[in-house]
Amino acid sequence: MAKGKVITGARARLSINGKKVGFATNCSGNETIELQDVEVLDNIEVEELVPVSYRVEFQASQVWVEGETIKSEGYFPRTGNSPEEHLQNILAMPDMVVTLEDSKSGALLMTLEQVKVSGKSFTLNARGIAGNDVTFRAIRMKDQSEV
Repeated sequence: MAKGKVITGARARLSINGKKVGFATNCSGNETIELQDVEVLDNIEVEELVPVSYRVEFQASQVWVEGETIKSEGYFPRTGNSPEEHLQNILAMPDMVVTLEDSKSGALLMTLEQVKVSGKSFTLNARGIAGNDVTFRAIRMKDQSEV
């Protein structure tokens, strides 16, 4: 039985480069394999499905805490004072490792490798807690059977 082994948000720990993400509220991710149809004459069905790409995307949300930003943490490039400086900051973005861990057992649930932030947004409304949403792209995602 699965008693005591069900993963919940209360026992999950999200970390970037080994550092726990404070006030993380949720995360989700996907890995996709793009398949190209091989369509040939004299066949109504697709002849074969050929894999042509593998992609990983990951999203995380966090409570917005004054003074803490993904730019100040170094996860997203600073804009800079000129277009040239902005470009250099983007080109210098380091790869990161993102992990999702079961804080009860210490087991790694998910590891994303060669990660970069591809987008960020924020939410602020009159009767809610302000939050930041971040989208990551990764080269590889490994689940707990692979880490």
